[in-house]
Amino acid sequence: MRAPLPEDEPARLAALHDAQVLDTAPEEDFDGIALLASQICGTPMGLVSLVDTDRQWFKAKVGVDIDQTHRDLSFCAHAIQGHELLEIPDATHDHRFADNPMVLGDSGVRFYAGAPVVLDGTHSVGTVCVVDHVPRELSSAQRRALRSLARHAAVQLELRRYARHAGEISDRLRQVDRMKDSFLATVSHELRTPLSSIRGYLEMLLDDDFDAETSRRFLSVMQRNSDRLLRLIDDLLLVARLTDEGIQLDLAELDLAEVAHHVTSACRPLAEHKEVKLSDRTESPVPARGDAKRLSQALNHLVVNAIKFTAAGGEIAVDASAENEPELIITDTGLGIPADDLPHVFDRFYRSAAADQMATPGPGLGLAIVRSIIDAHHGSIRVHSDPGLGTTVHVTLPR
Repeated sequence: MRAPLPEDEPARLAALHDAQVLDTAPEEDFDGIALLASQICGTPMGLVSLVDTDRQWFKAKVGVDIDQTHRDLSFCAHAIQGHELLEIPDATHDHRFADNPMVLGDSGVRFYAGAPVVLDGTHSVGTVCVVDHVPRELSSAQRRALRSLARHAAVQLELRRYARHAGEISDRLRQVDRMKDSFLATVSHELRTPLSSIRGYLEMLLDDDFDAETSRRFLSVMQRNSDRLLRLIDDLLLVARLTDEGIQLDLAELDLAEVAHHVTSACRPLAEHKEVKLSDRTESPVPARGDAKRLSQALNHLVVNAIKFTAAGGEIAVDASAENEPELIITDTGLGIPADDLPHVFDRFYRSAAADQMATPGPGLGLAIVRSIIDAHHGSIRVHSDPGLGTTVHVTLPR
């Protein structure tokens, strides 16, 4: 008789898999538990058994040659239905096991007792069990000992899980420290570069008497660098606000096609400077509800990012669609994003290896701001990229 699935089966399997112990090498701690169970209960077989999706696997075993059996044949699959010890004095007289292939025959299983291994005080992921070829019953002391060994096995599993999680947290903290150091260095560079340029042109203007045209050209460069500083400071302040209080939106009815038109017009000089073709392919109105200023800011970051990573002669297109939900689509023929970088492109302060190699300016805040703005609109953003061919970004807002 196949054991029914426990009511907490998905969570139970998640807890078991999170322990990351299945199919691992033998360990002395678990081997000792199986040996003690066998010796205390006076049985030829002792096991630490873990019940997976369609099998039971033995983390430790005494008197058994195989490593696993199918779950349909498993006594332990019945034992994990609850938290109480399951004892079968004679399997041939139990309707659940009498026709089990492991029971049939003179040398088949007759006696079984299994104490559930319970993780988080909730999920029975396996058992510490003993098996014999002759009928028998455990004493009260043996039952207490078997339960105690099952608790010890659960502690061993949880200790391994906690140690792994602590290691992951430690790795993450080290990564955050590296990101912080990289961020400070990048921001310092981003501030110093335009300031140095402004200071240099100011010194020339103060030291020499230039004609009006040259002076205007110098002032124009200084203005562009000042704008660059202001954008960086605005981004830093916005990120600080997002961290402290979340983004505030001024929602109203708007046309995404109009937003796309304004952003592409503003970014076209930068694209032309890089000899990149920037096209606005929106035609019909795309009605949506949102904060026009914030959505323009998000689209601007996406378009500028595409320009940064698209070589001369490349193309960038901005589309808006209202077929299902209001959507902006930005497509470029740039470098593309490696698969390893894709999960991190929206992380704060994250800079890809390509950005560092190309000395692309920016502290790694733009795409994090984009994600925050779209999340505040309860929308979604998806990125598909083929390295060497280009990237497509879909920004979708709720209807």
